[in-house]
Amino acid sequence: MNNYTSFILMVLCSYTILGQEIGKEKKLWHNKERKIHYTPEGKSFILQNGKRKFNRALYGTNTGFRVETGDLPEFAMYMPGMGGNLKLGIIDKNNHSKWVTAADSIHTRYTPGTMEYVIYDQLLARGSLYLQVVALPKSEGFILKIIGNDLPKSASIVWAYGGASGKKFSRNGDIGGDPESVFYLKPEYCINNQYTVEKNAFAVDYGSENNKQKNGNNKRILGMFPDSKVHLASALRLENPLESYSTKVDSLPIIIGKFRSISKNASYLLLKNDGGNKVLNQSGIASLFEEGLKARNRLTNRIKLETPDPYLNTLGGVLATAADGIWETPAFLHGAVAWRMHLNAWRGAYAADPLGWHDRAKTHFMAYGNSQVLAPAFGPIVPDTTRNLARQEEKIGNAMFSSGYISRHPNNNTVAHHYDMNLVFIDQFIRHLKWTGDIEFLEEMWPVLERHLEWEKRNYDVDGDGLYDAYAAIWASDALQYSGGGVTYTSAYNYYANKMAAQLAAILGKDGTSFANEATHIYAAIQKQLWVSEKGVFGEYKDLLGKKLVHENPGVWTIYHAIDKEIANPFQAYKSLEYVTNKIPHIPIVAEGLEKDDLQLISTTNWQPYTWSINNVALAEIVHTALAYWQGGQSEKAFKLWESGLVESMYLGASPGALEQLLFYDAIRGELYRDFADPVGMTARSLVEGLFGILPNAIENKLTIKPGFPNDWNSASIEIPDITLKFERYENIDTYDITPNFMKKMPLELIINANTDNLKKITVNEIAVSWALVNTSVGMPQIKIEAPYSDVYRIAIEWNGNPLENPSLTEPIFVGDKIEIQTQKATILELKDAEMGLEDLNFENNLIEGNVKSVGEKTFFLKLKQGNMIWWHPINMRVSPKIELVSNSISNDKVLVLVNNFQSKAIKAKAIINSTGVLYTQNVVLKTNGETQLEIPIEKLMAGNNTITFHTEEGVIADLSFINWDIPVWKHKYEQVSLENYFNSKVTDIFKNTYVSPRTDRVTLQIPTQGIGNWCYPLVKPIIDDTGLRKKAGSKSEITTPNGIPFKTPSIANLNNILFVSQWDNYPTEAVIPLSGKASHLYLLMAGSTNHMQSRFANGEVVVTYADESLEILSLKNPENWWPIEQDYYIDDYAFTTGAPKPTRVHLKTGEITREFSDYQIIKGFSDFGIDGGAATILDLPLDKNKQLKNLQLKAIANEVVIGLMSITLIRN
Repeated sequence: MNNYTSFILMVLCSYTILGQEIGKEKKLWHNKERKIHYTPEGKSFILQNGKRKFNRALYGTNTGFRVETGDLPEFAMYMPGMGGNLKLGIIDKNNHSKWVTAADSIHTRYTPGTMEYVIYDQLLARGSLYLQVVALPKSEGFILKIIGNDLPKSASIVWAYGGASGKKFSRNGDIGGDPESVFYLKPEYCINNQYTVEKNAFAVDYGSENNKQKNGNNKRILGMFPDSKVHLASALRLENPLESYSTKVDSLPIIIGKFRSISKNASYLLLKNDGGNKVLNQSGIASLFEEGLKARNRLTNRIKLETPDPYLNTLGGVLATAADGIWETPAFLHGAVAWRMHLNAWRGAYAADPLGWHDRAKTHFMAYGNSQVLAPAFGPIVPDTTRNLARQEEKIGNAMFSSGYISRHPNNNTVAHHYDMNLVFIDQFIRHLKWTGDIEFLEEMWPVLERHLEWEKRNYDVDGDGLYDAYAAIWASDALQYSGGGVTYTSAYNYYANKMAAQLAAILGKDGTSFANEATHIYAAIQKQLWVSEKGVFGEYKDLLGKKLVHENPGVWTIYHAIDKEIANPFQAYKSLEYVTNKIPHIPIVAEGLEKDDLQLISTTNWQPYTWSINNVALAEIVHTALAYWQGGQSEKAFKLWESGLVESMYLGASPGALEQLLFYDAIRGELYRDFADPVGMTARSLVEGLFGILPNAIENKLTIKPGFPNDWNSASIEIPDITLKFERYENIDTYDITPNFMKKMPLELIINANTDNLKKITVNEIAVSWALVNTSVGMPQIKIEAPYSDVYRIAIEWNGNPLENPSLTEPIFVGDKIEIQTQKATILELKDAEMGLEDLNFENNLIEGNVKSVGEKTFFLKLKQGNMIWWHPINMRVSPKIELVSNSISNDKVLVLVNNFQSKAIKAKAIINSTGVLYTQNVVLKTNGETQLEIPIEKLMAGNNTITFHTEEGVIADLSFINWDIPVWKHKYEQVSLENYFNSKVTDIFKNTYVSPRTDRVTLQIPTQGIGNWCYPLVKPIIDDTGLRKKAGSKSEITTPNGIPFKTPSIANLNNILFVSQWDNYPTEAVIPLSGKASHLYLLMAGSTNHMQSRFANGEVVVTYADESLEILSLKNPENWWPIEQDYYIDDYAFTTGAPKPTRVHLKTGEITREFSDYQIIKGFSDFGIDGGAATILDLPLDKNKQLKNLQLKAIANEVVIGLMSITLIRN
C-alpha cells in the first residue's frame, strides 16, 4: 500500500484524536488553554485543520537549504536566504476561489522527511486533493506531488510562485526568532525578479536586493511543472487565486499557472537551485521524487524503535532527521535552522556514534583537532577593557587563546572565540573511542588531548586546589560567571577527562600517572569542598574571593554533570536527584486532547532574577537530567521526565517532530528553535544509553547493557547500526535478544533490575549461566550477567520467589516523631544516614526505630536482604512542622490567619501574637488534621512581620510568623534614626562606580566593572534616578508610606542619601550605627544590587545587638527579601518564585510607593522587568520591646553585591 492510499484510508475512516480532555481538570499554566497539536500514528504525526504555516522544515542536502512546510499547504524555500514561496489555489465554475490553505478541511501528516496533505472543500464538490512534499537529496530543492481524486471537471487548480529575494532572516526564519510572515509571498520580495519561461519550465534570477556585492542578480531558481496555462502576474493582488491569476505582470512579478489536468495519476512540480540540470519531464521528476523518498527512508531507518508508547515510536525518524540536519561537512552545527553555524561543541556531536555515523564523528574530531592552537605555550591574561573586564580579550596568543585552545571554526586555529568548548568536545571524543575502540585515531588525536588538559589546568586551576573555574563551558553559560571560583561541573569534566586519559595512555604504552594523580586530586577536592552533606547535593561553586562561600543551590547542569562524569557515588547520585525532585521547579503539562495527565517539565534552576540561559525550560537540559536519573538507577522518574520533554516538544510544540531548544513553558522566551543541536545530541544519548542502556566501552573491551524501561513495559526494541536489542516479557520470563555489530567485538555485561527476590534460571543462547549481584545498587537490586562475545545473544531470565519489599514511611512526618520501619520479608543489614536526619537509633535485623531531628526533605538508606537479593533501599522523609501557617489575608478590620494542625488530635492553646512587641493573646482550638482560621484584630498587628506563638500546658508547641505589608499602621510612636553622619554615597552612584577590587588575576568571566550585567551584556548600565524620592521628601526630608510608616531621607540633590557596604573595596564590608532605648519594631528603607549568581543565598545581613549582647538578625536573601534596585523579580509560581510576599518598593524616579507595579521597561539583553530610575525596598525586623538597644550592624556577605541602607525607623514602646 503506497503513502497516498494509506493516508486517504486514514482520512476516510474518520479522524480521531488520541486522548481525552484534561485541560479543565488541572490548573492552566499562566491561564493559557492549549490543545494537543499533532498526535501519533505509527511513525507519523497527524493533524486535522491546523493553523500554522512554515512550521516544519524538510532538509535534504546537509547544507543551509531547507523547504518550509507546515500545518497548512503553502511552501517556501530557504537557500539560505528567501528562495520564494509556492502556493496552490482552487477556482470553481462560478469563479469562486480560495487558496488551499483556507480549505474547509485539511488533513496533515508529517512523516520525518516528508509532509502530506488531503484537502477537502466545497469548491471541490466530493473530490479531494492529495499533496506530498519531499526535499531533494542531492540538490537544493523540493518536489510537490499532486493527485486529484474525483475532482469536478469545472474546477481548476492554480499554482503561484514568487518572492525569491535572497533575504536572510534574524534567526534564519526559525520559530521564536522570526514570525511566519517572513516566508509569505510579499511584493517587496519580488523586486527585480527576472523570469524566463520555456514550455513546462521557468527560471527566475534574483538576489540584487540582498547580495553583499550589490552587483545585480546573482542567484537562480529553476522550476518545472506539469502541463499548465502559465503567465507572469503581479504580486500586488494575492487575496485569492482568481484575482491573482487575472492580473498582468508589473515590476513585482510572480509566475502563476493553471493545471490543465489533475487526476489520480500523479503530477509533479519541482523547484530547485540552479544546478545546470536539463529540464525534466514528468516521468523524470517522478523518478527524482521516488529517489528523495528512498533517501528519506534510508535516513529515518537508521533508528528503528518500537515501544508500548505510541508517542515515542516516531522518535527514530525524528532523531535521525534532526541529527542529519545538524551535519554539514566537516562538522556538526549549533542548530539545523537557527544558529546554523559551526561550533566545536555543544552537545550535538554526541548524536553521531549512537546513530552509527562514526565516520562523521571522526571527521568532526579531526577538523577541530586541526583547530587547536599550538603556540604560544602560554600567554598574558588580558581582561577585555572594552567589555568592562567581564571577559577576556579575544586575541590568539593571550592566556586563554594559547596552546590547547580549540577554535570555533573547523580546520582553522587562528580565530579566538568566547567559549571554552574544549571540555564538551573532548568528552565527545572520549565517548567516540568507547564506541569504536579506534586506537589509530586515538594515537593521531593524543597530542590534542594532552594539550587540552594542560590548557585547562594552566588557565582554570591556577592555584592547584583541584577545583576548576568555568569559562562559558556548557550550553547554559551565557550569563554564568564564577569570578575564578571552583565549579562542580567543570571540575567533573576535568576529573573524567584525566581519568580516561590515564587509561588511554596505558593503551598507547605511555605513562599516564600524572593524569591519574590529577583525577584523584580533583575528585578529593570536589568531595571535600563542594559536596554539601547536610543538604545532600553538590554546590554550584565555591567563591575564590571574599568569604569563600559555597553556593549550595545548584542548577540541574551541576547535578547531571556530577553523575555523568562519575563524580557522584550511588548515594550522592540518589540524593542529588532528590534535590531535582524537591527543589527544582516542576511545571505540569496540560492540554486538551492529550491522554497523558502526569507529564511535568523542569526548569534549569530556581535562581532569580531571570536572565538568558539561567532559568529556562530547555529540552536538552530536561533529557540530560533524565539521563542522570537513569544513570542514578531511578528509571521511573527518568522515563517520565524524558517522555514529558519529548511529548511537549514533538506533539504540543509549534513544529511536529521537532527537537526544540526552548519549550512553550519557558515563561520569558517561549518556544525557540527547531532541531537545535543540544537536544538532538542529548536525545540520542538518553534514548540509547538511558532508556535502552546500551553502553559500549571498547576502551575496556566491554559492552554493558543496562535497560531503563518503565516497570509496566512488557516489550521494547531498538535497531541502530551498531546493535539490535529486543526485550519481551511473558509471565515470569524476560527475554533479551541482542545482535551486536560494533567495530570491536566485546564481551557482554547485562545489568537488569530484579523483579522478585529469587531467580529460577538464566540462559544465554540456551545454556544456563550464573549471575552476580551489583553491590552498589540503590533503589532496587540489580543482577549482572556476563557472557563472552557472540554474534547473537538470546538471554532468558526466569524469575521466581516473592515480590520485593518496599518499606516506606507514612506521611505526614513531624519533627520529634518517633519513626519505625519493620520489614516482613527483608532483613535490614545496615543503615546509612549521611544527613543525620535521625537520632536515638535502635537497629535490629528487621526493625529500625529513631527520632526525627529537623524539618525538610531527608533520606536515609537501608541495606536490605530478601531471598537472594541485596540492595540499598532509600527511605525518603518529607518532615513537616506539626503546626504550619498556611496563609493570611485582610478582611475588614481583621486579619484572617489560616493555621494547619497536621496532628491526629485537636490542640487547645493560647495564641500569643507579637509576644515581644504589641502583645495580643487569643485562646484557640486547632482542629484535628485540618485548618483553623484565626481572626486577629488588625490593630494588634504590624505591617510586615508578625509572630504567633502557641502555648499549651506542655509549653511552647510552635513559633510561627507571617508577613503582610498591607496592614495599616496604627497610633505608634515612631522615631527616625538619623543616618546623615553615616551616609557614604548617593543611591544614584551604585552603577556609576567602577568596581575593580577585589578581582582575580586569572582567566575568568566576571561581573562587569559597573557592578551589573554579565559577559554577554557587559555594557548594561541602568540609570538610577532619585529625583522623585527627593522631591517627595520635601522640606521635612521625610516620606511616608501609604500605610503610615515614616522614613527620613535627604531632599537636597547633592547630599548623600545611602550607606553602602560591600565586598568591593569601594565601600566598607560592614558598618555600625549606634542605637539606644527600647523598641518593638524596626523598619528599614534599603537599596542595592544582587544578581543571579548570588541567588538563594544570603547577600547581606542587618544585625541588631541589644545591650545584653543578644541579637536579632535580618538575613537579606535573594530572592526572598533582597530585591535588585534596577528591576523587580518576575514571579509566576512555576519556574519563578521568591518564597515570600512581594515587599513594598519605593520608586526613586517618581516617589511612588507600591507593591503593585507593572509599567516595566526592557533593559536590553538583561531584563524585561526593569524599573525606570530604580527602586528601594522596605523591610522590617521585629524587636524585643523589653531589651535595651545597643547598635545596628549592616553587613555585606556575598561577593559582587552592594548593600545599601537609606533610612531607619523605630517603633518605640
